[in-house]
Amino acid sequence: MNKADSRTANLLGALSLMMTDAMSKELGALTDICDSDWAALIVIEQNPGITVDRLARIVRLSQPGAVRMINRLVEEGRVERQQGADRRARPLALTAEGQRMVRAMLLGREKVLREPLDALSADERATFTGLVEKMLHSLATDEATADTACRLCDDNSCPQESCPLTPGCTRAA
Repeated sequence: MNKADSRTANLLGALSLMMTDAMSKELGALTDICDSDWAALIVIEQNPGITVDRLARIVRLSQPGAVRMINRLVEEGRVERQQGADRRARPLALTAEGQRMVRAMLLGREKVLREPLDALSADERATFTGLVEKMLHSLATDEATADTACRLCDDNSCPQESCPLTPGCTRAA
């Protein structure tokens, strides 16, 4: 990697950390839960009926850790276990309180992510979008990678058919 590319990589790393820190601060101010809980609530909202096992893989928790997290979210009235065909794999859904929290978190997330974009012109944003899509598409090696990367995404802003992380998407190729 040449010096210019090293600098660009360094800038990308700094931007990533600043955005992560800003998002943690914003979501922390909006909720009384931790980042794995944020991801779990958003993933459940995007995937009604998801099982704890699949949720654990997406939010990168052990299966027992995910069970403990869901037990806590159920006790707090944010998630409910629904009846399923198999008692061991009960589908999960958000309660009204969980849905309210997800709406607030996605609005807070959008606020944080919009701020640096506002520094760009419309043409620069379009160019940046294309470049980010291309970079993400190059990293999307499988469905698990996409699921994990999209665990805090707003599905309404980036539907699956246009997501560069969706396997088979050619939009950013």
